[in-house]
Amino acid sequence: MSGDAHKAGAEALTALLNQAFSALGEKEYAAAAGLLTKKLMISAGQTVEVMRALRDAVGKDIFEAQLKSLTAHQARLLARRLDKTVPDIEVSTAGAACAWIRDLMDGNTPDTVETAAPVTEAPAEEPAAETEAETPAEPETPKPASSGSYFGRKSFRTGN
Repeated sequence: MSGDAHKAGAEALTALLNQAFSALGEKEYAAAAGLLTKKLMISAGQTVEVMRALRDAVGKDIFEAQLKSLTAHQARLLARRLDKTVPDIEVSTAGAACAWIRDLMDGNTPDTVETAAPVTEAPAEEPAAETEAETPAEPETPKPASSGSYFGRKSFRTGN
């Protein structure tokens, strides 16, 4: 789907929420909008533009409540869908993933110095051939003999 199709979907959601739920009270409206928002958050194929349109359609309060209600796994998946280059350490908890999502949606690209800056490697020095020829190779030391004890499944089952 293109970005225009997603925006049209958000406009359709806004129209649906405005007309279909106009007879409902505020709590029922918030519950219905929250349910639709959460389903859209956890579905695949979301982009930052779609999330912004969704936030605009349902309101910031409902969107934030549903973002906070995501499990750690769901929040990590959403953060990775929105930003493919996010480091795992940055989205290791639900709170961190939600903060990352908020920063992306607000247009603040989180600082990822390690991943964003290209690393330039210094040219490696070639070792001198003389040092390799002068140092004798050390013979491999044999591994110590096994004591014969087996710590496999049988050992733990029988208590030995």
